[in-house]
Amino acid sequence: MVEPVFPVVTVEPAWVIDDEAMGSKEKFWVHRPADSQPWLFKFSRWSAGTVTGEHWAEKLGAECAALLGVDAAPVELATFGGHWGSLSRQFDALGDGQTILVHGNELLAGHVTGYDRNKQRKQSDHTVANILAAVHGLFPDSEERALAEQQLVGYVLLDALILNTDRHHENWAVLRTTRKGLSAKYRMAPSFDHASSLARNEPPGKLRNWLTEPWRPEWYAMRATGGVYVSRLSRKGASPLSLAVVLGRRWPHLFQHWAPAIGRLREVDLTAIVDRIPTAAMAPQSKSFCVELLRVTLARIRALTLR
Repeated sequence: MVEPVFPVVTVEPAWVIDDEAMGSKEKFWVHRPADSQPWLFKFSRWSAGTVTGEHWAEKLGAECAALLGVDAAPVELATFGGHWGSLSRQFDALGDGQTILVHGNELLAGHVTGYDRNKQRKQSDHTVANILAAVHGLFPDSEERALAEQQLVGYVLLDALILNTDRHHENWAVLRTTRKGLSAKYRMAPSFDHASSLARNEPPGKLRNWLTEPWRPEWYAMRATGGVYVSRLSRKGASPLSLAVVLGRRWPHLFQHWAPAIGRLREVDLTAIVDRIPTAAMAPQSKSFCVELLRVTLARIRALTLR
């Protein structure tokens, strides 16, 4: 059975709540009818006179997360004023009035001496070891700590699958709940902000040529530069696939939880969700190259988790 294409939500001006300050893209919160939680609309950027694929990359990131079993923000394709973008739903936990989102830069600034929470790019202190140390400090209970570690590895595997290059220190977070008379409780937030994935910036004309070169998808997959560093002495952030390899070698026990989910994931499942993006939202060349990239990344993470 062929699944229908994903719907495209037309955002009405009357839904707009306010502007969103964090980040570099133009975005704002909206209230959709019959939904108590707000959604964040993000415009897709333009490059060389053409809209980029950030809207479909955001949607595919959320759908790939669902296939893997990684908790992530729900996403819809959307337009506003005739311009492409995406809608991401606010986490349910943030609606109780007692829970807030604490981003990675805030956590690391409290655990790493001299950490610059405002330095988003080329932040070489944003390392695997520092992230784990900061997260460990929030979870004195061993079972809760193990669950948090599993979720972090889920982020890493999702990023490797979709080649998310933007997991900087404001693109992961924990949820902190404070109730009167009780100590604050933490849990990892769902994954969010996957727009910098799956060659979303490459124009269809270039991809048309690349699709004639069988080696090109693997070359592209391995050259990506991410937002997490292996070491503070590293010249640049690790590629999403390389980061997964590093974690798999250093902490193989953290990958055991994800091996069954990776084993169940099939190329046909990934192809199906790419096919569900409307042609108006994603060029055929982008779809074809995206499928080839997912074939490469799935093989890589399957080899890593199932060995």
